Amino acid sequence: MFRKNQRNAGLGAGGKCICTSCAHSIAHQRGVACYSMTCPMCGAPMTREGINSVQNNNDGKPTVDENSCIGCGRCLNVCPVNAIEMVAGKAIIDHNKCIGCNRCIGVCPVNAIK
Repeated sequence: MFRKNQRNAGLGAGGKCICTSCAHSIAHQRGVACYSMTCPMCGAPMTREGINSVQNNNDGKPTVDENSCIGCGRCLNVCPVNAIEMVAGKAIIDHNKCIGCNRCIGVCPVNAIK
């Protein structure tokens, strides 16, 4: 069951998918991850409405808990702008390159990315 603040943030069965570039929104389709879609207006990656404010506090961009990161590299493979690199066996996100699509969050097997 989702907490009240998650429902209000667009998480759960309803909500919207938002373009990471032009902010165009479309209704979320249950069972289809927003990050797997591209914006019908500009072609940029989509992200779930409200997920940035719920998941992290770094300008709406994900961060890596270096103590939890196991260095598997899955996040590197899904980043559409190559904003993630491995340093000393840990993932590091370059927030100057990151577009906040949050694809890396969903593929981390140990939930080290928030």
